[in-house]
Amino acid sequence: MGLGLRLVSICIVAGYCGAAAPAHSETTGLLHPMIAEDETQIELVEEPAIVPSLTIAPEEEQAPLKAMRPIADPYAALGMDLGGIVLFPSLEVGTVYTSNVASSASNAKSDFGLSVMPSLRFESDWVRHSWTGQAAGDFVAYFENEDYDSMEIEASSAFRLDIRHTTRAEFDASYVLGQESSADSEVPDTAIGNRTDHTLAANAAIIHDFGGLEGRVKLGIERQIFEDVDLSGGGTEDNSDRDNYTPSLALRLSYTDPPVLKPFVELAYAPRFHDEKSDRNGLRRDSQGITASLGVAIDQGPLWLGEMALVYAVRDYEDSALDTIDAVGINGNLTWSPTDLTSVVMTLATSLDESSSATSSGTKTWSGRIDAAHELRENVTLLGGFGVEFEKFSGGTDTTFSTSIGVEWQLNPNLAWTAGYDGTWLDAAASGGNYNEQRLMTGIVLRR
Repeated sequence: MGLGLRLVSICIVAGYCGAAAPAHSETTGLLHPMIAEDETQIELVEEPAIVPSLTIAPEEEQAPLKAMRPIADPYAALGMDLGGIVLFPSLEVGTVYTSNVASSASNAKSDFGLSVMPSLRFESDWVRHSWTGQAAGDFVAYFENEDYDSMEIEASSAFRLDIRHTTRAEFDASYVLGQESSADSEVPDTAIGNRTDHTLAANAAIIHDFGGLEGRVKLGIERQIFEDVDLSGGGTEDNSDRDNYTPSLALRLSYTDPPVLKPFVELAYAPRFHDEKSDRNGLRRDSQGITASLGVAIDQGPLWLGEMALVYAVRDYEDSALDTIDAVGINGNLTWSPTDLTSVVMTLATSLDESSSATSSGTKTWSGRIDAAHELRENVTLLGGFGVEFEKFSGGTDTTFSTSIGVEWQLNPNLAWTAGYDGTWLDAAASGGNYNEQRLMTGIVLRR
């Protein structure tokens, strides 16, 4: 299955997810059946009484007392303990069938492919501070249409530094390699294969508890690189004028006294600068962006966990020929676990994206998705999801629907079998641009 939903399935089983990311119309796999190794259901057993220590440590240095001892899931991979860091590697090898390998509106071609999906997750086992990370790839080689071989890569890491019991610092970095087919409005219809995009980001934040109020200051930088695309009529489309970097500053204030609902307000400033002063149409696309958010964080674990916010985003461009664009929407990620066996994740996202069109300042994107996981047995999990995306640009609005179902059967802690179906339907603004694609996947997962 696709890499995006592979990570979503991990989030579902684990009971949490990170910031929502906009869906891509060419991504058909939105839910990859994966089994979380260490976030599985546990049985609690009482420990013997703890004898109090005569030495009292400062609050921020004192380890929490453990009154319960977890009994491991017999199907959970144990990982590799490297002394304070636990690694969880995995490798999935399988086959893929697609009804429309090129995401074409006409003359759809079916094909079979070989899929290889390596991944590595790690987490620290420390009393204080925290370091986590994950990296995953999805590589598909088709038997008859090599030009449409695809790859996706995602890697991220987060580090929390506990300075005092009321102050902490958080650092994170990420890299995403994605591909867009000619079904995307920003990729030429004559493109051979997919356009490859790279996004790198890094952030640093300081968070302080003022007693009932929590303040956060966050600095970030994002870099976007768009590769060239070969064209069927000869030559290539040069996308270097789209390459850009976006520094950002965000301020958030949260009211933390409520035990479950914690309202917050956030204001972010993010100017964008392009490598080239003018784009292919002679337009200056450097811009100034502001996003305001009013939302609430929900912490009623394990039943509800996540946050939702009403957002207003606006971007003003340097060139007077480009109109200021804005959008109102909802950003957030919310996990609902009505039972120990079932989890449902809802993700919503609103974004203003770059455009290379001479008649468009940018595109507005609203996306939403619901994914669910249910354990039929302790080693058999059913997965399913449905998503929709609206991409509005100068020529109209593209609407993309996607759905997925899957099953994972874990044979033992180190071996699992997966199977699934993904479907994508594009209702394009351009006449004759509609397409659909159906995918079937199956594979064997090896994990440690």
